[in-house]
Amino acid sequence: MNKMKPAILQGPSEPLGYLSDLEIGHRYRIGKTVIPLDSALEFANALDPLSFHNDPEAAKQSLFGGLIVSGLQSLSVVHALSVLGGFLVEDRVICGAGIDELRFIKPVRPDDVLDVTAEVIELKQPRPGRDYGVARLRYSVTGPTGDTVMTFIDNHVLKNKRG
Repeated sequence: MNKMKPAILQGPSEPLGYLSDLEIGHRYRIGKTVIPLDSALEFANALDPLSFHNDPEAAKQSLFGGLIVSGLQSLSVVHALSVLGGFLVEDRVICGAGIDELRFIKPVRPDDVLDVTAEVIELKQPRPGRDYGVARLRYSVTGPTGDTVMTFIDNHVLKNKRG
């Protein structure tokens, strides 16, 4: 198995619908995932080679008191969970239009189970002549103690309806 591919421990409660199906305030359970130590080290060595990400001994002397997962990997794993787990379905999602208000609130440690939820906070309806719009979802990621470790708003460009 590819070490970089996240483990999906639990998939979504339901897939994200078409834009016309969504309602502001609707909450989704995206699922649960984990970032194993070997994956955290491989990612850090390749893409975020700071000692508190890739050197267990040096990390003990850091502000974090031990190894932590790269926030960029945590974000990537949440996206992978959304796609591979079946929340973001390709026949509805055209693309992403950006991430707003990304916050790494608490450190994620290797082998922490991450629980991901999302809430529809805004819907931008299609412009005349277009069959797609933007759904803004606020994602929240909690760690094994139930504390929030990361939040962000993802702007999903979605087809308006089946067709």
